Amino acid sequence: MSLQHRFFDAFAGQLAREGMAAHNAARHMWLPFDPAREPMLGEGRNRSLLHLTPSTAELAEVMQQQRAQAEKLNLDWMSETPVGLILVPGFTHETLRHYSWHEAMDDRYSPHRITVLHPDADTGCREEQRTQGHGLRIAYLRYPRSNAASDVILPGLAALLKNSPTVQAWCDEGRQLIFVGYSNGAPLSLELFAALQEGRLHAGGVLESTRACVSLCGDIGGSYLADDMVSEHPRFPSIDKILAFAERHPLLARAFMGLGTEQLRADLPGGARSLGHAVRQQAIRDYRDKLPTHLHYFAVGAMLPLNDYRRRWWHFNLDDWAMYRQALISDPITIYHDGQVALPDNLIPPLEHVADDQQHFLGAVRTHHWGVSYRTFNLGNNIFPRTAFYRALLEVVSETIGAR
Repeated sequence: MSLQHRFFDAFAGQLAREGMAAHNAARHMWLPFDPAREPMLGEGRNRSLLHLTPSTAELAEVMQQQRAQAEKLNLDWMSETPVGLILVPGFTHETLRHYSWHEAMDDRYSPHRITVLHPDADTGCREEQRTQGHGLRIAYLRYPRSNAASDVILPGLAALLKNSPTVQAWCDEGRQLIFVGYSNGAPLSLELFAALQEGRLHAGGVLESTRACVSLCGDIGGSYLADDMVSEHPRFPSIDKILAFAERHPLLARAFMGLGTEQLRADLPGGARSLGHAVRQQAIRDYRDKLPTHLHYFAVGAMLPLNDYRRRWWHFNLDDWAMYRQALISDPITIYHDGQVALPDNLIPPLEHVADDQQHFLGAVRTHHWGVSYRTFNLGNNIFPRTAFYRALLEVVSETIGAR
């Protein structure tokens, strides 16, 4: 069984475990597929995703078969499994109201043990114990200058890991670390591992203890939206316009855009350019042959057709409206996109020096770029079963690396 099919079955099982009916589950899933065989770009590209839409009948059968397997992934297993999850959030995360992985991070009654790592001028890392549960061990990296280019961010990212008592204790006790990079957190994780492997950066025992790097809607190959925002004739509000607005209305910029300091505003142009194809493709050429050979590399994406967005005024959903406006940039190029990043650019490039059985594409889910990580980003309700999705992701990744 391919890992695409394994992930599809695991996600179906977790949805069944939550009591979701098959006709509702079908709204959040795509059938397993091999991206190498899907014409996603160019003149001969697919212009419909109907062939990837699961039927209610076949999905009901899979959910029934997988329900018992999903129930095995319980809290006892999570507390006993020897892994530590390192969550690396995305672009400009420190300016946002909400944490990525919304449900897990914002639930004060979470069954997991969640530690947020903040930069600290004196110690290099200040730890905030967010929850004290007995389930998974999770570290959330709130790295500094998050809207800057990667060469600015990486030293701060390494410093957080190196100076975190919790992460270094995980390394000492033999936990298998799994990095999950959301959006810009994915290429940052890859560049970090290349720098650690070369010895340009140091993070204590992190490199030796890490077993997997997971790209979650990663902006690895570049974003057409970012290309547009730094172009001469943008369709979406340009970075220059955003900065001009922030200059004219500093209080509004601080309250609604998170651009409350000169440093944040100064970092934005370079950070936005670093998300585009030119910079991302050059970064791939620089780091791809330097990545560690002992890691498993996973990628999972999201795709949402334009008709799925709730964008009318009576929906009262600013998230869907804003993401729909962004999706209009990518949609003429490929329908395989999540509103901000196209699926071909979510994929970790083939690594010739890494074994084929350590490079994995898990598939795509049916939601937009914010939906995989936030219940609400601006204002709205991003309807997607994120907890079931995360559990399926953990189930397949941990199984593949031998941590179950």
